[in-house]
Amino acid sequence: MCPSAEITAAVLVSQDSLVFRAAFSAQILSVQSSFLRSGSSYQVGQPVSLYRILKKSLLRLLAAMGITGAITGSINQGAWRVFPGLMLPDHGGESMWNAFAYVPLAYKMQYASQDYVKRFQEKRLRYIADFAYRNTRLYKEKFRNAGIKPGEIRTLDDLKKIPITSKAEVKEGYPSRSVAAGFSEQNCVIESTSGASGSVLRVLHDRYAATRMRAVSLRTHLAQGVRPWHKFCILCRDPEEFQEYEKMSLLRTQGIMEGRPDTELVEEMQKEYPYILAGHPSAMVALARAVEKTGLPCTPRMILLGGELSLPWHRTYIEKIFQCPTYNKYGAYEMISIAWECKYHTMHIDADGGIVEFLKDGEPVAPGERGEIVVTNLWNRAMPFIRYRLQDIGIPSDEVCQCGRTLPVLKEIEGRCDDFVVSPSGELIPPTRLIAHFFSTPHIRQFRVTQKTLDYIIVQLIPHQLLTENMENQLMDNIRKAVGQGITVELERVDSIPETGRGKFRTVISHVNVDLASSRATY
Repeated sequence: MCPSAEITAAVLVSQDSLVFRAAFSAQILSVQSSFLRSGSSYQVGQPVSLYRILKKSLLRLLAAMGITGAITGSINQGAWRVFPGLMLPDHGGESMWNAFAYVPLAYKMQYASQDYVKRFQEKRLRYIADFAYRNTRLYKEKFRNAGIKPGEIRTLDDLKKIPITSKAEVKEGYPSRSVAAGFSEQNCVIESTSGASGSVLRVLHDRYAATRMRAVSLRTHLAQGVRPWHKFCILCRDPEEFQEYEKMSLLRTQGIMEGRPDTELVEEMQKEYPYILAGHPSAMVALARAVEKTGLPCTPRMILLGGELSLPWHRTYIEKIFQCPTYNKYGAYEMISIAWECKYHTMHIDADGGIVEFLKDGEPVAPGERGEIVVTNLWNRAMPFIRYRLQDIGIPSDEVCQCGRTLPVLKEIEGRCDDFVVSPSGELIPPTRLIAHFFSTPHIRQFRVTQKTLDYIIVQLIPHQLLTENMENQLMDNIRKAVGQGITVELERVDSIPETGRGKFRTVISHVNVDLASSRATY
């Protein structure tokens, strides 16, 4: 049996599905033998060969199970996705299977020595820096303006020689300066950022890069306990995202559209009966409230959170209502996967997908200190992202997780740069310091804190009818104490609060943005 296929098959199945494992492995053996007998070209570990073997094996297995018609027809056409919760662009089907082919490499990397990971990162960094310099106008200009050549970038310590790149630079240069020669929307995987920051960026990934990063995402799902046969429901606020899931042929992944009456939403969730539930934390809180209000049970075995800042109060409430664990994931369209939470609730950084820096005043912070997150995508040639500001703030850690993985650890994501309230003295006030008071105040449906200027904050509140004037006054006193002197805080009762990009909901927004990486503030 092809070693790559054998490892992939073993990774994809668990001990609670021995029948599936045996049947699928037997079909792989049979199909591989037929390829060899027919004289077809076959090379061990080659993704295209693995794609053909796995595809034909699955078709045979489905036929043996009596499953035919639309599902097998869509498999033959290649326009399908099989792994729950993983968005895989359809390019003749091979993109998905190629990602499976690289899972063993990604799986191995999470247990590699730190020295091995460092050498791997430096090798990829040298390649991507040289490629970006030679093929994109943006990075050629940035390197020349900084007085450096790609040959000078040899180690991780050399990374600081490269100027930091902002989202505005990449967006303004799209496509002529930001996209590499030879790549376009016609031969790339296309993504768009959510626009939560008020600016939507079109992102191109070359197909090989997308394949490697999807393999990293697959590793995350496998480590968290997701398996291909698990029913996977995703709460959607964005109609386009919902339509993507509606197109799926193998109905292991299902989109559930929000914005409906509580009873209707919970009843559909009961009908789908998901093993795994995923969505933005704010969407999951809203669903939990609907479940609590209706009294109708909803019993997933696991909940995956991402796309927004996941707060401790969110998770405590969600786990209380659904009686199952929650796991966090941190990603961005520019990187696809950045960090994820293992079974021991440690956030592991995908060091084989990118380099993650935590900077303050242009220098790396120490473990346990707050820094702005700057990333370098080690795979994407179509649209390189080298020392790219994500505008997020986090805290690195030097702890070692008991799960045995050697990947670097992310202690905490504190939020976006524009989630932090800035005091007149220059102090950065994290959103968690404000949000805690709203969660400790009963009878609040929804809220948002917006810093309009350096000395003015407005609090929007959708109150429940049981919210008393004393509760409201106490809340505002607590908020004023949290932000300190010199800032006027006013309350505004509203009927609705708009979402930001793609159904995301931000509870704290500051228009006094801070560039922590280079220590610049804009007012």
